[in-house]
Amino acid sequence: MPLRLLTIALFLLVMSLLVLERFSGPPTFPVTVVRVDQESNYHTGESLTRGEIVTTAEGYLEITIGEDTRIFLSKNTQIELQRLFEDEVVIKLTKGRIVVDTQADTPVRIRTNRTQHLVHKSSASFVNYDFLQTVHVFPLTDTVQTTIGDENLITPLPLAIYETEPLRYEAITMNLAASDAKDFYVWAGVLTDEVSLR
Repeated sequence: MPLRLLTIALFLLVMSLLVLERFSGPPTFPVTVVRVDQESNYHTGESLTRGEIVTTAEGYLEITIGEDTRIFLSKNTQIELQRLFEDEVVIKLTKGRIVVDTQADTPVRIRTNRTQHLVHKSSASFVNYDFLQTVHVFPLTDTVQTTIGDENLITPLPLAIYETEPLRYEAITMNLAASDAKDFYVWAGVLTDEVSLR
């Protein structure tokens, strides 16, 4: 009888530890809204959580992940905060335009339907034209490590990636100061007002 009680107690202990392990994970980064442009569903100082879908309409939004990563969302943009762990940060860009600026030791992985992009101690802009199934990648201060299907690229120049079959990509040219999104890039600190007015 005592052996049977000991076996049951040990079984319950193991199961409890497995349940705790399932719901505990590595430490996570805090995510905070730090700046809002125009009307928004978000307000400065608001905390966001893993799994949350962040959407903008007519205004811009800036959020921080931890202390050293900033993400700027343009108008009509949607991202999902998929993973916010201290050893892995993953953001899914569903549609729209973002700028990622990070100096953190943990790289930021940007996912779309069929691509992944790693930004590490640098900044880059991504545009997901969801209705065209096309993604544009603009490295701003360094290269971006891009995975397209089974192919891995180090991307120093802007790319257009077509996520339809056949999956393909090509180098493009882009003048951010002459684009229709120049006001967003000024707001995000990528361009200065003087550059945008040329």
